[in-house]
Amino acid sequence: MMCELCEKTELIEVKERYLYLESGLPNVTLEGIILRKCPECGNVMPMIPSLSKLHLAIARNLVKKDGRLTAQEIVFLRKCLGWSGVDFAHNMHSTSSQVSKWESGKVEMSTQAELLLREMVARGKKIEDYHSHEVSKRKRIKSPPLLFLLEQSEWKAAA
Repeated sequence: MMCELCEKTELIEVKERYLYLESGLPNVTLEGIILRKCPECGNVMPMIPSLSKLHLAIARNLVKKDGRLTAQEIVFLRKCLGWSGVDFAHNMHSTSSQVSKWESGKVEMSTQAELLLREMVARGKKIEDYHSHEVSKRKRIKSPPLLFLLEQSEWKAAA
């Protein structure tokens, strides 16, 4: 296969580590993938199998990490959920400008919002049927009494 950039040299294949900056994260390295390299111009083409599974693995790692999420990690997780910035704002009961501040690192995401984001990603839920703008318009009503019965050492909601 010829190099697409210089069109002079045939690419060579090597198995190496690859700093996966295309993820949007500065610290993701892929071990043992095939890289197609041009010895003439230095062009590198990584051959990354199962890209969606890789992104899922990265997301699962991020939601389990100690410490707060960085701005780049918030963007990555939002994209893993398949949301635009506007969708993200609606589903987080926030504004587009607030999301922009989180994603640029100007403002730290609240602990509650971060925990919600981590939980949504961990569960793999995109909350497609959740319309936060409708929830915020609903009036607060008094909750009816909840009755639970103990049956054979199991608590169950009474009908």
